Amino acid sequence: MAITAIPILPAKTLSGNQWASRRFIEDATQTFKTGTVVAMAAADGGVIAWAGATVTGAVGSPIGISYEAASNLASTGLGAPQPNSPVTGLGASITFGSVPNEASAKNIPHGAPLNDGRVGVLIAANADSVFSATLGTTGNFTNWSDALLSTNPIAGLTLDTGNNFWYVDLGKTNLVRIVGRDLRDPIGTGNRVLFQFVSTAIQQL
Repeated sequence: MAITAIPILPAKTLSGNQWASRRFIEDATQTFKTGTVVAMAAADGGVIAWAGATVTGAVGSPIGISYEAASNLASTGLGAPQPNSPVTGLGASITFGSVPNEASAKNIPHGAPLNDGRVGVLIAANADSVFSATLGTTGNFTNWSDALLSTNPIAGLTLDTGNNFWYVDLGKTNLVRIVGRDLRDPIGTGNRVLFQFVSTAIQQL
């Protein structure tokens, strides 16, 4: 049976504290969803959807999981605060018309979400954070087995091209360590597993 992935979500922390997260400038023209594996672009450091290949710890390796959707910015970090100038004029997802005598100003409808050129990321390099994702093997549904914890704890992440979400892939052994079953799913139904990132495979921030 083919896999149907869902967004990767934070599940818990080992300490009981909040998940480690940061907001980074978003690279231009990104359209990834919440719960996507993300990396940093080598050219300008903007957050991009991970390409799925680099797991060396270098730039281009995963930095974490997005907790906000990308905004398809026209340029990298558009509207983000700059050094020594913390207020640069926030953009908005919806603007209209023009503002008299203010060429760079925008009219923003009441309630429209502001966009500061950045996107939120749950940090992969934090050893305290545990994530939850669908389990599969090379595109196919895989049922949970307790033996997974002793026979195949290291797996990878693969994109489900049907919906652009990522799943834990037992067909790879390069990126994540499975640490348990997500008890919110009965065995054989949703089949989510808990995992942490392998420190040598991700970009340390």
